[in-house]
Amino acid sequence: MHPCFCGGFADRADPEAVLLRPGYLDGVWTKRSWTSQGVRDKVGATHLPLPALLNAFGAAGLALDRFTEQGAPTPIVLAARARKL
Repeated sequence: MHPCFCGGFADRADPEAVLLRPGYLDGVWTKRSWTSQGVRDKVGATHLPLPALLNAFGAAGLALDRFTEQGAPTPIVLAARARKL
């Protein structure tokens, strides 16, 4: 999932106009979700803001090589390729 545009703070009910609410920086376990069709509203998930997510790779002894995003018009996936240091 894309950390900037998916999470309890992102209302994706209208994919053409994603609404971002406060909560992106919270980094807490939540069951808040824009839909009842997934896992987040049932078991919850922890959201990490982008800096915390990227820094976790280095903390795990990985070096980031490449990134890509998928989904339009607002990305729903952020993918990274990493290698062990």
